[in-house]
Amino acid sequence: MAALTRDIDSVVVAQEVLPALFIEGSKVVAVFVYLWMLSPPLFLITAIYVIVSIVGLQAPQKWALRWLERARQTENAMFNHFRAATEGGKELKMNARRRRAFLDDELRETAGALKTQRIKALVIFVLIDRWAETLFYLLLGLVLFVVPRFQAASSETLTGFTLAILFLGGPLSLVGGWLPNIGKGVVALRNIEAMGLRLTAEAEVAADAPLAFRQSRPGVLELEGVTHRYMSENDDVGYRLGPITLRIEPGELIFVTGGNGSGKTTLALLVLGLFPPDAGAVRLGGTLVTHDNREAYRQNFSAVFADAFIFDSLLGYAGAKAQERAQELLELLDLDKKLRIENGRLSTVDLSRGQRKRLALLTAYVEDRPFYLFDEWAAEQDPPFRELFYRKLLPELKALGKTVIVITHDDRYFHFADRVLHMTSGQIEAFSRADETFRADREERLQHA
Repeated sequence: MAALTRDIDSVVVAQEVLPALFIEGSKVVAVFVYLWMLSPPLFLITAIYVIVSIVGLQAPQKWALRWLERARQTENAMFNHFRAATEGGKELKMNARRRRAFLDDELRETAGALKTQRIKALVIFVLIDRWAETLFYLLLGLVLFVVPRFQAASSETLTGFTLAILFLGGPLSLVGGWLPNIGKGVVALRNIEAMGLRLTAEAEVAADAPLAFRQSRPGVLELEGVTHRYMSENDDVGYRLGPITLRIEPGELIFVTGGNGSGKTTLALLVLGLFPPDAGAVRLGGTLVTHDNREAYRQNFSAVFADAFIFDSLLGYAGAKAQERAQELLELLDLDKKLRIENGRLSTVDLSRGQRKRLALLTAYVEDRPFYLFDEWAAEQDPPFRELFYRKLLPELKALGKTVIVITHDDRYFHFADRVLHMTSGQIEAFSRADETFRADREERLQHA
């Protein structure tokens, strides 16, 4: 939210000053051309002075940018507090002590840190502007009183130089005043780019994709010594996943199980290309997944996350064939009494958690990708829909040649999988292959149960 609101405004403000910056910059160039015509030796002295001054100002500018970056990170925490105030409003109203602690210890402290960081950055920018102004007047003194002692120059030349340098004061002062806005824009642009939401056309992604990523049935998916570490605010060590080596054949149905915090979802995000590995390699069809082709790699996957977000339309899939398939699934998942799909739009998304997960499953099916990943989809479903998911939908996907990865704890359905991977502490501890013997034993135990 901070990136899509505050950062966008900062980039817009920075862009608004760019035309004026080019205009004032052209004035500066014109003045230096005039100085060169008046006296090349004096111009050389002036140019060296200006270059040295600009280089000397680089360090404090970087210092100010660092404070702006810290302020921007603190702004993320502020937006988290705003979210807590809106989504946790009921809880805060119910408990005065908790509300006071939230306002005083959380919100006020973060706001104070944000204010301090911004003030420090702006103070540095103001000091840079004042120091630049001081250097400007020192240049005038250098030209008028020091240079004539070592370099012969007529009074007309010195007068022309003085007037030209005085004229520079206006443009340079404007540029100095714009530095904070430009600095905020640079920091904001980095944050927006870090979100990875590039407006890239599907055709452009497909054209840049390696051949292995454009197959209707891609080859083997391989993870070779993949590791990933992420840091928590209160833990200097952080959490480490891997190293993991895994080979997934086309058309396999794989279940992933393990306790909370074992790394199941992190592994899923690595497989989907949403997390880049810190070490090791991910390959699809023998082609290495890199930063440049990761966007194309992700287009092979459909996923239903544990916290799946539901859009109010079939974004990008409003065609007749997709809508026909969506309508079939709407009836199969018993959602046709709750909503309608008209012209690719959903009549409502105001549904229970279980119904929302079924709707997320519907949208994933419509995408028709080679790989499917379901993260605890059945956890919030009634028994009939669990049965539908494991006994009908997953086998259908497998029959269509899709590769399916399911994160689940429903061990009574493990016999449907080709392999069951068990994760512990960021490692694949063991796996079992659901062969005919395994399935027969499992079915027999279920019958006796």
